[in-house]
Amino acid sequence: MKKHNLSIIGFGLMLFIASCKKNDVEHKGGLFSEPLAKAKAAAVAPEWRSFTNWTSKKAEKFTSYVSAVADSSITSAVTRSGLVLAFAKNGTDIKALPFQDKTGGDAYWYYQVSNGAISFSVDAYSDLSTLNSAGFKYFVFTPEKLKELDSRGHSKINLMQLAYEDVVALLKK
Repeated sequence: MKKHNLSIIGFGLMLFIASCKKNDVEHKGGLFSEPLAKAKAAAVAPEWRSFTNWTSKKAEKFTSYVSAVADSSITSAVTRSGLVLAFAKNGTDIKALPFQDKTGGDAYWYYQVSNGAISFSVDAYSDLSTLNSAGFKYFVFTPEKLKELDSRGHSKINLMQLAYEDVVALLKK
């Protein structure tokens, strides 16, 4: 079992590295409408975003798809002590990543952050017709914003358990 887990992690890491290309668009300030000068605030993506630049790798029982986005708001401070929450939307259904989707096939959706980038991934165990129609949105919390929210009674663990609507409502306060 441990060898299987290690091989999946290694495979995912290889996909992430292979999916980073020079022609990926870097978004100054990310997908976000708020300027990075307000670094103490969490950045919020103004609209849901779909991807068409998925790379795929076929395994024995599933196919892995990865799409990476360069984002300068995901700094080393964010990856070390901050938080990034990601959500996927299909129609009106919004789910926090990671999640397993058994509707329309069996797929496991997840994301990974690194300094300056976020990648969205899915391991599909059957045909995946919703790949290009899925929308994604993520929120970047700086360490300073996490401290502010913690002082208001919202710990990092609490934030990780919130539904999309609750995150949006919390950031409007």
